[in-house]
Parts: sequence; structure tokens; C-alpha cells
Amino acid sequence: MHGKSVGAGDYYFNIIKGVEKIDSNNKLKEIPFIYLGFAIFISYITGQILENECNKIFIIYAGTRKKWILSKITAIFINIVFMYMTAAIICFMSGKRKITFNSELFEKYFGTDYFIQNNENKFLYILVFFAAPIIASFAISMVQIAFSLAVKNMAGFIISMIIYIISIFDINIFLPGNGCMAQRSSLFMENGLSVSQVIIMDIIMIVITLIIQLKIISVKDIL
Repeated sequence: MHGKSVGAGDYYFNIIKGVEKIDSNNKLKEIPFIYLGFAIFISYITGQILENECNKIFIIYAGTRKKWILSKITAIFINIVFMYMTAAIICFMSGKRKITFNSELFEKYFGTDYFIQNNENKFLYILVFFAAPIIASFAISMVQIAFSLAVKNMAGFIISMIIYIISIFDINIFLPGNGCMAQRSSLFMENGLSVSQVIIMDIIMIVITLIIQLKIISVKDIL
């Protein structure tokens, strides 16, 4: 920005912005490496937590399958939160602890259709930057867990990666990967997604997959 002010919000948006909507008139101009990097890491960690050899010890001493799966889900959620919060802290320090946005940077370099910045939307920015990516990533991990329990770990990993990749090419509240990309929000894109609707759909997906997981685990020999 040639000496112009760049804040923590600019750095963090650059990490979680993803890509703008892809359609017949707007080809994929760049590969969202950071978005896919987060996706691979979260999916890998999810699989590793499910495969951890302490499973048997936990079941033997804790006693129930329900406690086992809930402990796994909790560990996965904590890892997702830790990953996003670590990125946010690094950006906060890089931005000299200034939680600010540069509208020129957003429009010129990030390719957003427009940039809404006023006091009324502060809560929405918090949702877009922090809640939406965490909940969306967790929703995909919950789908991965369900497929891992029903089939095997590799199947769960493949399914989660398919969801992340398809989300790049379609802007849809039913594809949770969109929640991981801030640029898909109506705050930054004309006709973009409502962040509240995205979060609600992700929560519904989390609840449904949890019920499925509990059903699977009730009849599955995890020892």
C-alpha cells in the first residue's frame, strides 16, 4: 500500500478472504491456497484425533461410547478454534495492534464489489471474521466424522475435501465452505450470502450430523 495504513483487519481478511464467486462469466483467477491449506490441515487433524490410539484406554476407563465421541468432537472443535485464533493473533501483532480496515485495499487488491464499514455492522464483522469460519470448518469436520465412523477415516477425509473444493465454485448457504471465505459475505460482495443464514445452516448441519454420529456409534465396535 506504499506506506498507507494497513491494520489487523486487512491482514486477517487476506487470510480468510477465499475467492469471489466463480461462474461462467467469472473464471477462477487465483487458487485460494490459504483457504485450501486450512481445509487440509483441519481435515487431517480431524482424522488424526479420530484415529488416536488412546481410544481404547479412554473407552475402558470412561465407560461409554457417547463419552468417547463427544470427547473427540470437543478436541476437534478446540483445535479449530486454536488454529483460527492463532492466525488472528499473528495478524493483530502484524497490524501493530490496530484493528482497522483499509477500504482502498479491499476494493483495489482484494477484488471486493464494495466494502461496508460503519458502526452498525461491527457485530456482523465479528461474525464474518471469527464465528463463521470456525463454525463452518466445524460443520465440515462433523460431516467428516460421520463418514469416518460409517465407512473409514480416508472416506471422511475425502468427503470433507470435496465439500471445501465444491464450495469454491458455488456460493450457497448449503455448502459450509462458503462460511470459511469472508469474501462470500454480503458485507464484501454484491448479492453475497447473509452471514447469519450461513451460521444457522451450519449449526443445523452440526446438530444433524451429531445425531447421525451417536446413532452410528451406538452400534459400532470402536475397540
